[in-house]
Amino acid sequence: MMRLAPLDRDKLRDLIEDIAAGRKELKTLTACPREEFIIDRHRYAETEHYFRRVLEGILTAATHILSRLPKETKDYAAVIKSLGDVGIVNPQFAQRNLGLAGYRNRLVHMYWEVSTGELYDTVREHLDDLNEFAEAFAKVIRDPQKFGIAE
Repeated sequence: MMRLAPLDRDKLRDLIEDIAAGRKELKTLTACPREEFIIDRHRYAETEHYFRRVLEGILTAATHILSRLPKETKDYAAVIKSLGDVGIVNPQFAQRNLGLAGYRNRLVHMYWEVSTGELYDTVREHLDDLNEFAEAFAKVIRDPQKFGIAE
């Protein structure tokens, strides 16, 4: 049987800090009314940047954790679903957030299709979810064995 590598707790802590910092920026950037956000191109650009970084952080942390389990994932949507399958997040939460993987891909590969209003709505809809992912990763750091991860 192949022995899986232990968690890199420092890497995960850094990712969690980056997710938290980005979420804080996103909360500030989207605190204005939607109409104000839509006309401010700089606010849009900053929001797009931070949202992409936060989503990258979530997916990188999740991939790191799942690579320590006998769980195969073929794409980012499978990564989020697997977090629910193994109990790191609630399965309903994972299902509700599957679209974030695709949204990350849109921000990276099809950014010109993401409207200002759509970005505002999506960030506002998922602000609490971003925090919930970070909290779930922190629980894995504290007690990896609870999730079947060797220390």
